[in-house]
Amino acid sequence: MKKKVNLQQITWRLHQARERLQPSIELRRKYLMTVQHQQLAGERADIQHYIGSVSPGVRRAYLQRRLTELNARLGK
Repeated sequence: MKKKVNLQQITWRLHQARERLQPSIELRRKYLMTVQHQQLAGERADIQHYIGSVSPGVRRAYLQRRLTELNARLGK
């Protein structure tokens, strides 16, 4: 009977902790998504700026393809 009571207490504590941590987990997820979006947007801006100064060739083709991928991920 002692083990069952301990297991119930542990389960109850975990349940309470989950209710307390759920909002912070959601905030963390939103923060990470925002940071990733900002990073992609920054990379996109850098590539757009750099493409203008690069002569036609392999590097420019690579950057143009990368820019297309970033635009697709950002939904633009």
